[in-house]
Amino acid sequence: MNGQQGATWLDQFAGYLEVERNYSSHTIRAYLNDLRQLIDSTSSPVESGPQPGPAALEANHVTFRPGDAFATPGHQSLPHFTAPSTEPELAAQPEQSASWLEAEGLKTYIRQIQEQYSRPTVARKISAIRSFYKYLRREQLIDEDPSKLVRGPKLTRKLPSCLDRDEVVRLLLAPDMTVLGVRDRALMEVLYATGMRVSELCSLKVHDYNQEAMEMRVTGKGSKERVVLLNQSANAWLRKYLNEYWPKLAGGRTPQPESPLFVSRQATRLSSRSVHRVVLKYAKKAKIEKQITPHTLRHTFATHLLEGGADLRVVQDLLGHTTINTTQIYTHVSLDRLRRIYANTHPRA
Repeated sequence: MNGQQGATWLDQFAGYLEVERNYSSHTIRAYLNDLRQLIDSTSSPVESGPQPGPAALEANHVTFRPGDAFATPGHQSLPHFTAPSTEPELAAQPEQSASWLEAEGLKTYIRQIQEQYSRPTVARKISAIRSFYKYLRREQLIDEDPSKLVRGPKLTRKLPSCLDRDEVVRLLLAPDMTVLGVRDRALMEVLYATGMRVSELCSLKVHDYNQEAMEMRVTGKGSKERVVLLNQSANAWLRKYLNEYWPKLAGGRTPQPESPLFVSRQATRLSSRSVHRVVLKYAKKAKIEKQITPHTLRHTFATHLLEGGADLRVVQDLLGHTTINTTQIYTHVSLDRLRRIYANTHPRA
């Protein structure tokens, strides 16, 4: 398979991700970068950097075994390959290039990236590869999918950090009553009240906000729309900001339905980076020692709802998660906090 054919397939795959899967441009770029590295490995093996020591190999290497990595159920296993030697003179030997459309070429590539990258990075690259091969097979561009039985590294999912109720109050009280202070208070109130992503917040327009119904229409991942709810406090601060302070940031202009909801000093749409700086600024002012980002407020929103007895499916809908599995991580966060409360308060704990 020549590189030109691979590039053509990548272009077609990018169109599929954009049109049929509604992936963001950022996600599509990440997929294409990972897949170009795979295709280039056929003619130019991945350069190996400094060789990791035995400890690093043990931590990062995924073991492939006959019967689970490249073995087809009911069929004879394909030739087994073992972990690369930790001996310098053996590890330094160049890999022989094979087609990335063949099992042997894919095995070689995966072995190489296991030596170079962390487990999360390897898992991400394998995910992109699987999606690509699945698309090629669906379009009948290939006869077999060599990635079908590839197993990525097992990842330990890190529980998200969140704020306790006292920290949330201190954070929300940190802004002053200046133009920017009121905007920032409204912004953080909305993040905590709705659990929306920072990218969703930045893309809001004035007409997405329904003051009377105390709700917002949000466009999430994959251009999927959902409705999120506002509490009394968030609604009051947002209304105050929009009616009294938005015009001051926009040079006296009144907000129009298509205007960005949250704007900068120059009346331009706030960026995700700007929102990140806002949250960090007030976390420091509130003397919150935890590492905090806008996403922390999303985690806090979900955790506090579950602690208050909300149904997991309701939280899933409010967060805009496609599957319940993604939302279930917050049940672990809640249980972890409940254990700490139990240990600190029960007389015989």
